[in-house]
Order: sequence, then structure tokens, then C-alpha cells
Amino acid sequence: MSKSATPRIFVTLAGPTLAAMEAQASGITASQIGYELRLDYLQQWGNFDGELREMLDRLRAHAIATCRHTMAGGLFTGSVNEQMERLEAAARAGCQRVDIEIASIDQAGAEALRRFRPAKVIVSHHDYRKTPPLRDLYRKLARLPANFIKIATHARNLQDNLRLEALLRAHRAGGKLVAHALGPSGLPSRLLALKWGSAFTYGSAGSHLAVASGQLPADVMRSVYRIDRLDARTSLYAVVGSRASVSLSPIMQNSALHAKHVNAIYLPCETGKLSDFLVFARRLKLAGFSVTMPYKTAVIRELDWVEPLAAEIGACNTVAVQHGRWMGWNTDAAAVVEVLSKRLRLTGSRVLIMGAGGAARAAAHALRAEGAEVLITARRQTAAQRLARSISARVLAWGATDGLDVDALINATPVGMSPHVEALPTDLQRLRTRVVFDMVYHPLETRLLADARRRGLTAISGIEMLVSQGARQFEIWTGQSAPRALMEQAVLQALGHARVDD
Repeated sequence: MSKSATPRIFVTLAGPTLAAMEAQASGITASQIGYELRLDYLQQWGNFDGELREMLDRLRAHAIATCRHTMAGGLFTGSVNEQMERLEAAARAGCQRVDIEIASIDQAGAEALRRFRPAKVIVSHHDYRKTPPLRDLYRKLARLPANFIKIATHARNLQDNLRLEALLRAHRAGGKLVAHALGPSGLPSRLLALKWGSAFTYGSAGSHLAVASGQLPADVMRSVYRIDRLDARTSLYAVVGSRASVSLSPIMQNSALHAKHVNAIYLPCETGKLSDFLVFARRLKLAGFSVTMPYKTAVIRELDWVEPLAAEIGACNTVAVQHGRWMGWNTDAAAVVEVLSKRLRLTGSRVLIMGAGGAARAAAHALRAEGAEVLITARRQTAAQRLARSISARVLAWGATDGLDVDALINATPVGMSPHVEALPTDLQRLRTRVVFDMVYHPLETRLLADARRRGLTAISGIEMLVSQGARQFEIWTGQSAPRALMEQAVLQALGHARVDD
């Protein structure tokens, strides 16, 4: 990239040496990006000025020098004056911008900001515990003779993103404010920062190289979310759940949106309270969203219309906003039928479902509607009995499946999900079945599926259901046919696996 081009995404490089930082930069495939050099991570300084100048010449990109002090959440333990000296050296070596936190300026005085000329100065404030009152904080920073103001705060909930949005929109005309939230709940602010008016934003050099909570790889921000192409007409979709930050749905749905030329972004929205998300969704006027654990049941009370099957199941995983009305569906149910009907005739078949949560209920109702005999077993006996009564199914005690003969086994529990990959929901040696369907998709090859394949059984990964239900969501939201093969490819690529055939 030419040094004259001004990037909107800066990749944070942090390593014990400049060579280590340059090695991280070599793995970046995104174009038109800049680099933030975390000098506080350096353990070797040596001929710093010369080495840095040579590195910048090779990178041929805009660079921000940051030497964050421990009192501001960084690693630098020297005096504030020593911190300033290192930043001065970085400016002399060719860094176009220097980031100095307000805590250091409070000690050194505002006049110290003139030491970095001709580099432009970023005055920053970081709060790793909460999002404080932002208006007064901005006013304090704005009084300083700086070119940019950076505010990074921890999001305790999704609504903290809205507070940063309001701040960015109020000051976007100035073109000098950079703001985002830290943590899993702050992901929307990182992805929408440029759309809201942030002068630029930050990404990591890779999924394991993030230096701040919630920091995403720059390649992902560019290729998956396309954050620098969002505009006022961009529609917003999301997935809400207590672990939404690790969901594979964003990479799957964003790939589909891009392939079909839909001007939209699909966001991960992690929160511990559904009410928090509801405020967020209404304020940002989401066009639709996916619902995952643990909100599939609770969300039904918030909808204006619910598909009869979803109402019967008592769980909704898909919401579309149509003409101002929130409308809900359960695409899990149809996905279960689609996946299993490829392997066996459902009418008259016997299916054992392990679990009694939202996914299990969807499977049970869908299979009974297809004429299958359903058996339920779950650790929560009362939940299993309640589900069984609703569809006239038989209940088995958890672990009491010895000698059972069924056509298919469905694991609708999280048992075997990463990181507890060695866990098994049941021992296949103790029952007879032809088909094993594990709704867990991370890892792709669970221990249960590996056991099934060793025994010569038909093994179905949760990826297939994930793609099937996600494709139906896409079609509900957009009215277009879903690019299923591409969606599956995106998910498998994210997991780092090649396709596994039955």
C-alpha cells in the first residue's frame, strides 16, 4: 500500500521484537490497511530507530506507534518521560501517528504532545471494566491539542454499544473520533464503528493474535463483514445468545449475503439478558435476527406473530421484521426433517432424542408430525416428561437405554461440544441404531460421531443442520434462494476442516 493512502483499518502488531511484529504483518492478506505497533510489548530495543525505519520502509504502510503504560492497561513499566522518548523515536523513524493515553498526559502536561511532531497525535482513554459517562470524557479529551481522540471502553451489555454509537454520530463531522467497545458484548461496535462515523478502527493480525478482548482479525473484518463498505442503506441482521461471540452463523450468513449481493451485515450479539438485546435491536432497527441459547423460548413473548409450528414447539430461532411487525419461525424443525429424510423413511421410524431443550423440542415435534415414533431422554426428567406429553412420546430415564433398538439417535444436548470434546452423551455399544445425528458442530467430528463411523453407522454432523436451518433463515429474510454450498464451505473453512462425507 502506498504511504499516501489513508487506511481505515489498523492491524495491531504486538511481539517481543520488531522482527516478530513484521512476521505478523506478513500474514495479512487484506489490502489498504495500516499498522499499530505496540512498542510496550518489545523486550529488545537495540538499534531501535534504524530497525524501525527499515521495517516501515518494507511494510510501506501508515503506522501508529503505541507504548501503552501499565497504568493504562499496557505493559510499559518505565517512567512517563521514558514512554514519551520511545514514542518520539518512533515518530522520527517514520510512524505517521503516535498514540498517548490521557493518564500519561495528565502527568506530563498537554505541552508534551508537541514533542511528537510531525507525527499526528492520538489521545486515548481505555476503560477495561465498564463504559463510563462518555460526554464529559469526550469533552476532556477534545480540549487537548490532538489530531484524533480514541475512546475504548468495556461493554457490560449490548446497550453500551448504543452509547458509543450516539457519541460517534454526534461527532462524526469532525472526523477525529475513534471509538469502540471491548469484550464479547462490544463486537457490534467494532463492526459498525466506521458506519457510525469512527475515523478508523482496529483489528488483529490473526485469530490468536488479538491484544484486546473482542478484537477481530482484520482479514475477517474485511472479507467476512466488509466493514468498510457499509453505508446508510445497509440492513442489519444478528444472532443473539449467551455465547453468540463464538457462533459460526456470522461467517455463514455474511458469506451468503455477499454472494447474493445483499447490502447487509449479520452481527454477533452476546448478552446475558434478552431484554438488553431487545432494546439494542429496536434502537438499531434490525431487519431480522437468529435466536440461540438460552432465548429461543423467551423471545416468543416479544413477537407480533409466531408460526404455528414454532408456537407448538414453544421455541423460536428466527425473527424477521416485516412492515414493522416482529414475526417468528422455527427453522430447526424443518432442518431436522430435511437432514434425516435423506437417510431414512421417517414415517414409522423410531427415533431417540437426547435432550429436552429448544433444539430437542423442535426435533420431537417435527418428527412426530412426519409420523415417526419418538423417545425422549434427558438429564432433566421433568423437562423430558413435559416434552413427551406434548407429543405423546415415551420417556426413558437418562442413561437407561441399554438394549434399545431405534432407527436413529439424535444428540440434542451440548455434551461433546468444545472444549469438552471427550464427553459422550451415550455409549453406542449399549443400543442398536442405524443413524447417529449429533447436533453439536464444534468440533465437526465429535467423539460420538467418530464412534458411530467406527461401527459402520450413518453419521450426521451438526454442520448439516446448521446450514439447513441457516439457509431457511436467509430465505425468510431476503426472499432469495440461499447459496447452501457456499454457506457450508464458509463454515467448514472457519472450522479448518475439509468436507466429511457419510
